[in-house]
Amino acid sequence: MEKTFMDDIDREIFPYVEYPGYPFRYPTHLPLIMERKQVEEIRRVSGELFQIFVKAVRRFQEMSDDFFDAMDMPQRMKHYLHSGNALKDLPTWLSRFDFVIDEKSGRIQMVEINADTPCAEIEAYYANGVAAKYFQKDNPNSFEMNGLRSFMMDVYLRCCGTMSMADLSAHPILFSCFDDYIEDYGTTLFLMNAMKEAVPQDVRDHILFESFYNLAIMPDGSLALPDGRTVSFLYRMHPMEILIEETADQDGSSLGELMMDGYKAGRFKMMNPPECLIMQSKGFQALLYALMEEGGFFNGREKEIIRKYIPESYFQRDFRLGDMPEDSEWIRKPIWGREGKGIEIINGRGQVIYRKKVEEPEDVICRDSGANLVQRFVNQPKIVTKTDVGILEGYITLSCFMLGEKTSALYARFSEEKIAGNEAYWIPVLY
Repeated sequence: MEKTFMDDIDREIFPYVEYPGYPFRYPTHLPLIMERKQVEEIRRVSGELFQIFVKAVRRFQEMSDDFFDAMDMPQRMKHYLHSGNALKDLPTWLSRFDFVIDEKSGRIQMVEINADTPCAEIEAYYANGVAAKYFQKDNPNSFEMNGLRSFMMDVYLRCCGTMSMADLSAHPILFSCFDDYIEDYGTTLFLMNAMKEAVPQDVRDHILFESFYNLAIMPDGSLALPDGRTVSFLYRMHPMEILIEETADQDGSSLGELMMDGYKAGRFKMMNPPECLIMQSKGFQALLYALMEEGGFFNGREKEIIRKYIPESYFQRDFRLGDMPEDSEWIRKPIWGREGKGIEIINGRGQVIYRKKVEEPEDVICRDSGANLVQRFVNQPKIVTKTDVGILEGYITLSCFMLGEKTSALYARFSEEKIAGNEAYWIPVLY
């Protein structure tokens, strides 16, 4: 096999270059070369969208339980979405906006925010630099690893900074996921190590990983390690809408609610906080469009950003087919879907003209829900790149990480499919 930049990637840091179950390697052979002004636009728009999202979340939190039901929030989560948290009361601390490019206008369009458990940090913060060195190009993420460490230091200080070493020893900082899923496991360790590299030496021994399989929830809602210690902070790579529904095998009692009661009682801090679920719902984009109908909620600039960078969005129940041109195209996606599962493209009469195929859909972890978002479909330009299976033609999804309110590293996926899913390749982003 010919040499590529993948040969220079440390598999200890990036363990899923060779992805289990796939006959080809996950990265493309060639990078995506972008113009600096386009990179700058993605970051600028991400920052503006984030402030709009935060503003809308705060309105959401003021609403009644009936409104939460209308937004298809998990019933068991409603009681935990009103509170603030340790990081400036931001509803999500680590998130990732996803964009596609409109073939007609050339404009970026925000199609999703991963506000709960975003992945691809290894690709963006580490491996993109490996590719830049190999191809002798500039890396748009050059200084973002330092930013990630600073951010993780800030999280530590805000959540555990007043604790003594004795308290940290008794109540350590925990990073956790189900360790048999290699992407989650690698990402969780990467973020844990970013915090370890940032904090003082004497704190590092009190930051540890443990699989979700080995944790226990105590009667008071504390989260316990196998050795009996309870944690002061939890980073979790496990979707909140799934976590809240989990029950004990013995008696069917709600482990998710018990854990969330512990969080609400202050037994431990958590990243991302529960409020991230409000943004994570794809229905949130329909809410933004609905809020624009309220006279004074969004100002003129905010409305301009929404209309310019977010495709027209509706809850399916509010989508009136008779009002739409027959030849218009709309993407219909489950509000709680992941990895492309359940996504269809329909025309203005509601006829399905494309259905996303997902390999082994039963392996995609997501909440079952009958609620859908309907959003104007964005036709994208095609690009050509090289992979382990040869030259392929397909589409790009561009992403921008947010560290709290700050824009950060870029990431991109390449897929032969119009809608990227778990079959997508990672493609490095370079200047």
